[in-house]
Amino acid sequence: MRTFKKILFIIACLSSLSLAQYNLNYFIDKAMNNSPVIKDYGNLFLINNLQKKLDIAQNSAFQVYLSSNLLFSPYFNNNGVLFTPNPSPDAIGYDAAVTNGGLYSAQINLEKNIFNGDLLDVLNTQREVQGQSYENKTGQEKHSLQKQVTDQYLNTLQYLQLYNLSKGVESNLDNQLKITGNLVEKGYAKASDYLQLKIEIKTQAIDMDRTWQNYKSGLAQLYSLCGINDTQTVMIDTAELTMVQPVSSSSFLTQFRLDSLNAAAQQNIFETKYLPQVSLFFNAGLNAVELNGIDRKFGMSAGINFSLPILDGSQRSITRQQTQLSEETLSDYKNYLAKNISVQKMDSENRIASLKKNIDDLNTQLVDYQKLIDLSESQLQQGNLSMIEYLTILRNYIDMQKTNITTEINYQLEISNYNYWNW
Repeated sequence: MRTFKKILFIIACLSSLSLAQYNLNYFIDKAMNNSPVIKDYGNLFLINNLQKKLDIAQNSAFQVYLSSNLLFSPYFNNNGVLFTPNPSPDAIGYDAAVTNGGLYSAQINLEKNIFNGDLLDVLNTQREVQGQSYENKTGQEKHSLQKQVTDQYLNTLQYLQLYNLSKGVESNLDNQLKITGNLVEKGYAKASDYLQLKIEIKTQAIDMDRTWQNYKSGLAQLYSLCGINDTQTVMIDTAELTMVQPVSSSSFLTQFRLDSLNAAAQQNIFETKYLPQVSLFFNAGLNAVELNGIDRKFGMSAGINFSLPILDGSQRSITRQQTQLSEETLSDYKNYLAKNISVQKMDSENRIASLKKNIDDLNTQLVDYQKLIDLSESQLQQGNLSMIEYLTILRNYIDMQKTNITTEINYQLEISNYNYWNW
């Protein structure tokens, strides 16, 4: 009984593997999960969030640090005293006013910028805009990657469908060959008919092998695009895309708005240098200029630093002009892209309508051609149709089937193209 359960479990596992769905969504999900560009934007978004904390730490938090200085400036010909801030007139050494005879310092320092809330506000605004920019670029990359995977998937699917067509034709001709062989043996068909049929079967086998190799090559490219480390040849499912609803505002244009906001934020950051800069400082420790009585030179000090730019050579005006020119450039690119998107969507809609009509016409012809094929096979077996005539009709039918497959794939590709621009 236990062995029987194990067998059932193995059968269930094999069944689940055989039911694996290698459809378009499978490959799109793999591409999204494996894309290094998408992961890079995700990391940049996290880095930008950390930068917000760093901005606060650099511009508002208390800064505490240790400092130490040791300077020896000896005097010669100074009655035996090497280090002093008051050398004799005959001493040889640096001017006491420059060195004070030396420096012996070990301090702990504390500093804090105050009245800089405006700087933190504009920095935070810039970080918010940058975060939105990374999110938008992630969306653009996903959208672009989805189209690339979809197009490659459809092109690969075309080879598979052409392979299946050749395989079906070959199977049908094999059956026809058996019937013809029996007719030849009974004297109801010519040996040349049998030979022509064998040649056509070989032609279909060559075509089938060519399309199979193209399919495997297309599948390998699909694996590579999706970052899948695999070499097995799987059968992908059919795909049927639908046109998405028209959007009122294109997401392609969002980045221009964010870039404009980022330029304005950068200008605002630059202009904070014209605000009053105020910082408090405090230090405590050893600070002496001579060794005598150094044990009594411990103390502390506190103060305030203030600065306010007055003249800077019109830097503010120049940077404002630069920012304005950058925003005008962004506006020009945005308007150009908006017009291009409109043209692309309109052209794609026309192509979709044209291809849909071609497909309908081909399907109608294929129905009639299928009836003609059935009739031809019956006439061939009755000896009322030559093998050359039958094969000519069959080849025309196969060509029409290939045209139909190519048109169907082109129709799906054009829907993919429309969905790309309609975003």
